[in-house]
Amino acid sequence: MAEAANLPDAGKTNSGADGTGGTDGIATETQGRDDGDPNFYSQEIDSRIIKIRPMATPIDQISRYAKSESSGSFEIKYYSVGTRPIKCTLTEAVSKQTSGASVPLPVDDASMFTLDDTIRVVGVKGVYMENGQKYDSESDNVPDLILCVCGKNENSQIPVVYAVNGEWNATTKQADLVPAIPKGTTLVRMGKACGELDVQTGRFNNIPMPETQYCQNFMIQIEQSTFDKLAKKEVKWDFSDLEEDGIYDMRLAMENTFLFGVKNKMKHPSKEGMLTWFTGGIWWMAGKDLEVGTWDAEKKCAVITDNDLVDITKELFVGTGIGNKKKILFCGSDMLAAFSKIESDKFRLKDTVEVWNLKFKSWDTDFGEVLTIHHELFDINGMKDCGFAMDPEYLNKRTHISWGRNLLDMKKAAVRNTQAVVIQEVSCLYLRYAKAHARLKLAQAPVENP
Repeated sequence: MAEAANLPDAGKTNSGADGTGGTDGIATETQGRDDGDPNFYSQEIDSRIIKIRPMATPIDQISRYAKSESSGSFEIKYYSVGTRPIKCTLTEAVSKQTSGASVPLPVDDASMFTLDDTIRVVGVKGVYMENGQKYDSESDNVPDLILCVCGKNENSQIPVVYAVNGEWNATTKQADLVPAIPKGTTLVRMGKACGELDVQTGRFNNIPMPETQYCQNFMIQIEQSTFDKLAKKEVKWDFSDLEEDGIYDMRLAMENTFLFGVKNKMKHPSKEGMLTWFTGGIWWMAGKDLEVGTWDAEKKCAVITDNDLVDITKELFVGTGIGNKKKILFCGSDMLAAFSKIESDKFRLKDTVEVWNLKFKSWDTDFGEVLTIHHELFDINGMKDCGFAMDPEYLNKRTHISWGRNLLDMKKAAVRNTQAVVIQEVSCLYLRYAKAHARLKLAQAPVENP
């Protein structure tokens, strides 16, 4: 088959000679997939599928609006890269420095720091200013202690630091001695401070790491006997109705798998040793677990206050390394009820937003917008007090075989006197940037000791 050529404005062309020699110039699906958009054929099917009871399968619904990437294999490899941490904790108390040029700083993540990084010591105030005068301890405007990394311990690799506004050093005539810092203090990495003649500094690089996901072969078969087709019925219920109902059932089952499936590939005697691939659910891919609200002993349920909601949205949007300001929150019935009972004009769920042919309740917070929807599968799975927060920008779909419909004439095949349709899709979903997504659970009643 001849290669397709680009048209000057848009699209591609393929031409062929007259006669029966070859397939050049013939519009074929093979060429359409090879030379054009691989989603060209599947998107029209998806546009019909998404109209079948969309509110019951919101995750599958959203994934069909996103651009799906084709895959040549059941096994998908994708790469994710996060951001370097900016906050850590002091694992041991640091004693007040009285001599020497620097002190080691025992932290829980030594890889976070490189040469010349400055560090804000949260809650520990600076002692001396540049001119040798002490900060006014009664003032509310005293900056926190700032440290600077000047090296690493050769054995432990923990950073070695000096102070920028610490205790006064009579020898160097600078405030470079580190004051006492208690265990558990929060340390925040700040910008590098390099010397006048420096042309190099501490290095780091983030390397994308591969992760794998498996596509699952989803299928459903719908059959109708010839006699059932001919029989008179009280209501209109023909093969197209059976097929629509079958598609809904298939999507609902796929939704459950996309949420809670377990990634594996297995050989089983029932399949004569043939591999069966199981896709992993996105529930397990989230990088955060959050408890929502506080337990109210009188009401015997979890209650969410304005302050709780501020803290929840802070956790959802801050520290993800991602700048997106929209989350989708799928809720079980108890979780959604708790959000709906918030007695606040500022945060109450009130605005209806329609996106992806789905209706959400929305609220705007100072950290970002949250679109909330009830997901019945949480109730069915015994998780009505749970929710799942997802950044839709990082929901990805890969398709090995696009959604297809194959007609089977079982009568001609001498199997049985029926008309059959097999509907199939081989696909998977996965999330990138784990910290941009979270599992939520309502606060539980405290356990009473016997």
